[in-house]
Amino acid sequence: MQMTEAPQTIPVGLEYIFIAKAIERIGDHAANIAESIVYVVEGRDVRHMPLDRLEHEVLTN
Repeated sequence: MQMTEAPQTIPVGLEYIFIAKAIERIGDHAANIAESIVYVVEGRDVRHMPLDRLEHEVLTN
C-alpha cells in the first residue's frame, strides 16, 4: 500500500516510528546502566567486549 492510496494511515505510521525510536533509546539506556553496574561491581569495562566472549565468561564463572 502506498501513502497516496491511504493518506489517513500516515500519522499512525509516524507514531509507530516515534514509539520504536523511544523503545530503542530505552534499550540503549538500559545497556549503559548494565555496563556501569558491571564496572562498579567487578571493575571490568565490558563496553567493547564481543558478545560471545562476554557470554562465555558469564557462563564459566
